[in-house]
Amino acid sequence: MINRAIGLRGRARHALLRAFAIVMASAFAVVLLAAQPAAAEQRCTGAATSNVCLTIDSVGSGIYRVTIGIDFYMSKLEADGIINATNGAPFSASVFADDTTGWLFSVPVVTIGSSDEFGLGADFVITVPRVWLDEDLGTQVDEVFGRIRLNDTRMGLIRSFNTPQIAQAF
Repeated sequence: MINRAIGLRGRARHALLRAFAIVMASAFAVVLLAAQPAAAEQRCTGAATSNVCLTIDSVGSGIYRVTIGIDFYMSKLEADGIINATNGAPFSASVFADDTTGWLFSVPVVTIGSSDEFGLGADFVITVPRVWLDEDLGTQVDEVFGRIRLNDTRMGLIRSFNTPQIAQAF
């Protein structure tokens, strides 16, 4: 009878440990899912004369890829004129804090082009550490936006295009 009681306690203990392991595995899975990088977030203006977008996506380990893009609608001929007049570099781009420090960092251009469908276009991409986007230094939500500047040297004109704001905790 004593051996049987010990066997029952051992089986009960084994069942309890098994249940505990299942609960802990489930909790661990929830923690892992919560720790996954945030999905890419994109905001675009969709304006009739130009479309300007900001995309921020986590690539893991506290690193984010920041992409700013523009399609400035005009004829291909006019777009080529702007590109040629500036030796191929009519644009610059930066990311700004919406409510505190202002300028955060520049974003290098990766492509500039022209087409009949989209006019003058450019894409800017940089990979940055999370802290570069943490413009409120540790508070819950950071608000950032992109700004593209077009230097049309043919007319001595500089135009600025702002992306919509992305509000996210970085």
